[in-house]
Amino acid sequence: MDKIVMSNMIFKSFSGVLQQEKENGQEFVITLTLEIPRIKGCRTDHIRDTVDYGKVFDLVKDYVEHVSCDLIEYMAEQIILRVMRKNSMVERITCEIRKPKAPIDGDFEYMSVIIERTREQMEEVL
Repeated sequence: MDKIVMSNMIFKSFSGVLQQEKENGQEFVITLTLEIPRIKGCRTDHIRDTVDYGKVFDLVKDYVEHVSCDLIEYMAEQIILRVMRKNSMVERITCEIRKPKAPIDGDFEYMSVIIERTREQMEEVL
């Protein structure tokens, strides 16, 4: 599989379980790994033969910044679903969402979730 990695995209969202997260918002750091069986663009040098990561970035940004949810697990699966719906050549996506300022009393770098889905696993909702 060929891979396109969109690393450490930073967005502000008003998502989280606590009311303060929904009111104040916080930064979320998202990394997507898109797996495609042999990207045709490697041979043709045409954007139409690959995944336009600019469009994927905009899709993720629009969702994360405009939809509030409680769990980052849910957010990750929704991002995967949206990306797969728009990009039929993607067979597998890994989505990591990090919360560097999770509302936890203690020292840590970030809390995160990593969700991986294949097109086959998502077939019923695509």
